[in-house]
Amino acid sequence: MNPRFVLVVGAFGLLSMIGSEAAEARGRGRVWFGGGGGSVHVRGGGSVHWSRPARSYRPSTSWSVGGSIYVGTAPRYRYYRPYYYSDAYVPSYYGTSYYPVAPAAAPGVIVAVGRPQLPKLGLGLFAGGSAVEDVSESSDIGVLGRLRLGNGGLLIEGELGKTSYESDLRVDRRLGASLIYEIGAHNRFAPYVLGGLGVQQADVADSFQSTQNFAEIGIGLRYAVTPSFHLAVDVRAGTRNTMTSDDPSTRPVEGTIARTVSPPSSESDESEEYTRARLSAILYF
Repeated sequence: MNPRFVLVVGAFGLLSMIGSEAAEARGRGRVWFGGGGGSVHVRGGGSVHWSRPARSYRPSTSWSVGGSIYVGTAPRYRYYRPYYYSDAYVPSYYGTSYYPVAPAAAPGVIVAVGRPQLPKLGLGLFAGGSAVEDVSESSDIGVLGRLRLGNGGLLIEGELGKTSYESDLRVDRRLGASLIYEIGAHNRFAPYVLGGLGVQQADVADSFQSTQNFAEIGIGLRYAVTPSFHLAVDVRAGTRNTMTSDDPSTRPVEGTIARTVSPPSSESDESEEYTRARLSAILYF
């Protein structure tokens, strides 16, 4: 008798005892075994089948390990900057203006930022002319001083001058002060506006005197030949009022010219209009 047949029949009997109820319900049972392949038919209509699982294809699995091992310091990554930035801070990255971008100073070096300081104190001379009423033949000379307030275009000017009309028929000696504002004070050419006031003494033909106050406004242009030497030209228009004067009865009558250049008396409540122009040379310290 075949030994394999005996083993199969014994196994079948054991399984039939354990699962008799299942075998009776099915009537005809089949049992599957893993391992070899084939079939065995037994008495009672039963059969035993066994099969070997089909080989399944399993893709090969690969493993890899990558990386680098450095001995010493970690490697430095290279990057490039535009040559004109060097190590400069770029404001555009932080939401501010992009231009200009200035290179950073070397360690231990202080970089001055801002405009250069303008000269503060200046002394100068001026010359020009003045016109009063219908008389324009005159000469105007004097000295001046200017003091700059801060590092901008605001200046205070003081002047001491002398104006002579019509062959010294009338001579005015003047002391005045002006407030000047230069537009673009850091430029070589700077236009300016001014307002001034002061007092003067008018002497007519060495026999009649009056004391006047005056106020004036004007415009001008300053040219910086060097940072320490400036030229300026301006035109001023003003009005003069007589505060005190000699007795009108003593006023000399020496023709039409003398009467024309004579200032009004203090009792007349009249003002005297005038214009004057001057050219100044100023040396700053």
